Amino acid sequence: MLRAIFALILLVNISFSNERLITNEQMQGIADTDEIMDIDPSLIYQNIDPVELSLSSQSVEKSVYIYQPFTLNLVANTDKILDFDMNLTLQSNDITWLNQKPLWSKKAAGVYETSIHLIASSPNADIEAITLTLKRNGMFFQNRTIKPNLPLIKAIKPKGNFANFVGENLEIKMFKSSKFNEYSNLTTIELSSKNGNLTLFNIPGNFEKQGFDTLKGDYKNQSGIYLIISDNNLTNINFSYYNLAKNSFDDINLTINVQDSDLSTQVPLNPKDGEFQLYKEISIYIAIIISLLIFIWQRSYYWLLIAIAFIAYSIHDNKPFSDAKLKANAKVRILPMSNSTIFAIAAKEQNVKIITKNENYTKIILQNQTIGWVDNESIK
Repeated sequence: MLRAIFALILLVNISFSNERLITNEQMQGIADTDEIMDIDPSLIYQNIDPVELSLSSQSVEKSVYIYQPFTLNLVANTDKILDFDMNLTLQSNDITWLNQKPLWSKKAAGVYETSIHLIASSPNADIEAITLTLKRNGMFFQNRTIKPNLPLIKAIKPKGNFANFVGENLEIKMFKSSKFNEYSNLTTIELSSKNGNLTLFNIPGNFEKQGFDTLKGDYKNQSGIYLIISDNNLTNINFSYYNLAKNSFDDINLTINVQDSDLSTQVPLNPKDGEFQLYKEISIYIAIIISLLIFIWQRSYYWLLIAIAFIAYSIHDNKPFSDAKLKANAKVRILPMSNSTIFAIAAKEQNVKIITKNENYTKIILQNQTIGWVDNESIK
């Protein structure tokens, strides 16, 4: 009996040893089972359906005039609870897309919505296709293309001096002219608009140059500084726009009266000026006062540190310009465009003040207090 037990233990050990040392060739030699398995394959293999992306659009307005902004609401259903990078592209004719990077918001699981704002520049304007492309981890996932229905686009019979603007209001906030050079004047117009868009604004006339120096806001509320370089014999600038509140054209006539020759007076020196800035400063001052009062009351240095932090931020925020060096031979332009008029070339390296920057150009104050734009590579 004892001998049989020892033999059984030895057999088990040999079996486990062989199982541990089994090779791939031995595995391939094992025959398939002949057992009958009555199991639904769907319980073994999980089917993953492809994402069925859908895209729909709806126009907010039923009809619009040319140059009047309108809105399309878009809804995308990805059919999956997954995160995607969502990219829109348009194929259109005589359509200007105002917000080319719209933000998507989640409406429900897998359902997203956004709005795009557009302007038609002719009654025959059309969008051939809107394409939504989904990407995951930078890789293409799926796309969907639709042809949206646009509102009825109505033509208007513009006057000869029509400035390509349609809106509820267009206001002249400031208007000033000065000598630009021996033969030309520089006219600065500060414009503000409501429910219109100044992107395509253009005053008809024989000007050397015109365009926006700054433009901010969206089609609901927009403002900008418009510059015109004209012959010094020009005595007035007139243009018209279509007023949606009145359903008629409004004429604007500006008489050129050269006041001084300092270019620095032509544009606001402090880019922080504005109603929002005022409210922000008031809020900071209130926060400083409250922090100091709590510090005095509770004798807590925590609130003193908060007050000091607000004071430091206020000092930094109210410093309008930063210092920089302008390289020698840098070309100073009147507008931030490659084809803009060059009104000065730096004879040598000099210290300047930076007002603001955009993608390719920097707005500076020169040592002689004139203001202009230089390409970013000209700034140290």
